[in-house]
Amino acid sequence: MSPTRRKSRQPATVALGPVPQIITRIPRPYPPSAEELGALITKEFFEIWKSILSDSELRELSGPQSVSSTAIEKLDALILKQAETMGWRLALSPLVHLRFSVWDLQSNGPTLFGIYGKALAKSARRSQKKELPPLDDPDLYRAKQETVSELRLFRRNLRNAFSKRRVRPSSDELIEHFQKAVTAEGDAFIHLRANMNSWLQFFRADPISVKLLLHAKRASPATVFDSWLAWSKGFEPETIRQKISELGMFARRFQKSKL
Repeated sequence: MSPTRRKSRQPATVALGPVPQIITRIPRPYPPSAEELGALITKEFFEIWKSILSDSELRELSGPQSVSSTAIEKLDALILKQAETMGWRLALSPLVHLRFSVWDLQSNGPTLFGIYGKALAKSARRSQKKELPPLDDPDLYRAKQETVSELRLFRRNLRNAFSKRRVRPSSDELIEHFQKAVTAEGDAFIHLRANMNSWLQFFRADPISVKLLLHAKRASPATVFDSWLAWSKGFEPETIRQKISELGMFARRFQKSKL
């Protein structure tokens, strides 16, 4: 390839750093209506989009003037990024459909649709466990902190219920207690309840984890969280711990830049 040709090639969209994943923000189970799910996706889209805009771009968004081309490029880049995790459901959003109709007329539209198709294929491979998911969601740092607090509360609940029994409970009893306690005290276990099925599957696959919460004096809820997320994502727990620590530093730097 000649130097002149290399210079003429432009990126299809702006480069994005770590951004929250819409798929982790939509509560499960999904709404039965496609319209409802599309509305939820659009709502989160706007929130994430606004978080990556500059102050001047935000003023444009809320004012009568037209939105800058850079802000629109960020929106398109966000669509392509979210498609890698949200997959085909992303197209339920009216906002995404609106951008599709514009891409159809843009000179770089075929390129954008090509990238979008590859993003959908990537999402499908991840859904089928043929490819590891990304660990670049800044929300993971806060989610870990809040879930670990819930696990500490559940550990106290668990020990109050079983620590004085002469016969140690089976893992099935502990898992059943987890399900009942989290369901009964839903407001205290928002994250655990939202991922109930995943936690139940994890404890059944690795019953030692729930037993450690009851018996081990120094069992760390943070370690249990890392093990659960590693199991659900297909990584090693230490990889999860290190990556979330990095995301925490990124989140703190991002907040300082917004002040």
